[in-house]
Amino acid sequence: MRPKEKSSLTTDERTRANLDNIAKDILYKALDESLFPRVRKCKSAKEIWDTLMQIGEGDEQDKENKLTIAMKRFEDFKHGMKESISDMEARFMKLLTDIGDLDEKKLTQKEINLKIL
Repeated sequence: MRPKEKSSLTTDERTRANLDNIAKDILYKALDESLFPRVRKCKSAKEIWDTLMQIGEGDEQDKENKLTIAMKRFEDFKHGMKESISDMEARFMKLLTDIGDLDEKKLTQKEINLKIL
């Protein structure tokens, strides 16, 4: 299948191609130097996005390892000696977000409440 010549594209197809180019440009500008080589051969913004999602999520073993580490941090969570309550709360909420991103059903509200108390 050969791509159409630019002159034979309809207005809708030109708009879609332009939007895809804009999206690719935004994604490229947001990448750091280590990720760019992994997505530079992608043909569309969707393909770039899917590749980045796959890199970010990792495989099932990576997810399980991240969840194990996050759960260990949850178990060991304590208020720091020189830490303010708001800093502790921010750190706790970040930890809960990390765990929730990996496995929504891992912690019950009762477990969360008991830990913060």
